[in-house]
Formats: sequence, C-alpha cells, structure tokens
Amino acid sequence: MLGRLVRLGYLSRVGRRATGSKGGAGAYVYQLGRAGRLLLDVERRLSPNVNNHALMMVDTYLELRRAEKVGLLTVADWEVERRVPPSVRADLYVSLDFPSQGRSSSFFLEIDLSTEQPARIREKVAGYWRAVEMATADYFPYVVFVVKDLVRRNELTRLFRQLPAEQQGMLKVHQLDNLAEAFVHL
Repeated sequence: MLGRLVRLGYLSRVGRRATGSKGGAGAYVYQLGRAGRLLLDVERRLSPNVNNHALMMVDTYLELRRAEKVGLLTVADWEVERRVPPSVRADLYVSLDFPSQGRSSSFFLEIDLSTEQPARIREKVAGYWRAVEMATADYFPYVVFVVKDLVRRNELTRLFRQLPAEQQGMLKVHQLDNLAEAFVHL
C-alpha cells in the first residue's frame, strides 16, 4: 500500500534508517509527496533529511507502549519538549504506573544520539540540578538518558561519575532496547 502511494506521488521516501540491535530490515521514513501536499493544501517543501532525534523519541514512546501492551507498565501521561524551569527542556516527560508493584513514577527523558559533547551534557545536567534546587515538591523525577548502544551508555556513566554525588543520584542511563524493563527496577 505504501509503495503504491509513493508511485502515485502522495508519499515520498525520505531515506532508510539503520536498524536497532534487535535485527530486521530497516524501516523507510515517509513524508508527503507532491500529490499529497497538493491534496492536503500543504505548502512546505520536501525535506531530504531524516530527523533521527525525533525518530528516536518516537521509538522511545513506542517502546513504552509495547511494555504497556504486555502489562509491565501503564503510560499515565507523557509530553514532548516539556519545560523544566528555569532553563531546561526535557525531550520527553513520562508518568508511568507499575500495576504489579502498586507504584507510580515520573521521568524526564533525554534522547541521546551520541552527538553531544561532554561539556553540553554537563551543562544540561546543571540545568536539571538548578530545577531540583528550585523544586518545592517532595519528589523530582529521575533524568534518564536514553541511548542506543552500550558504548554510549558506558561513556555517559563515566561522565556522570565525575559529577557531585547529589547530582549523580538524579541521573540514569539506559539503552532504548531495554528501557521498559529498566523503568520497572527504578
């Protein structure tokens, strides 16, 4: 069906993205083609690029929904680009219920594509720490860096060990492919 929409010009393929560690063929990413833009009266031009950060955010959300489907957790609330005053914007915010444990937790998720330098990561963590210091609630959500591979997980773990102990306590690093299971144990 998608191939037919591409042939007719309603959709166009943006590219082919790499697969995760679970194997399988990569998925195509689609955008509106010329006929699709005309049909929907959209004036934007086609983009030749794939926004990998946005795709990993979607993959993260879908991973949580898959975990919900098998009963590990329930996604009670979520928000993209949630503002965390005074100076941070979390890529994703999720509030999760864990029915088998009778508890709920919230998390700020930072989607990491291994492109940000340590100085930028420290800056982001400092912004979250300012938010912790300003918070009046008894609970501040963990800040979870979601990474694709073990190499980046180890790199961020080493970086976080260099931070003050109180900041280390609010930070977690987990790989996307086992994120839901990790949340169950947080």
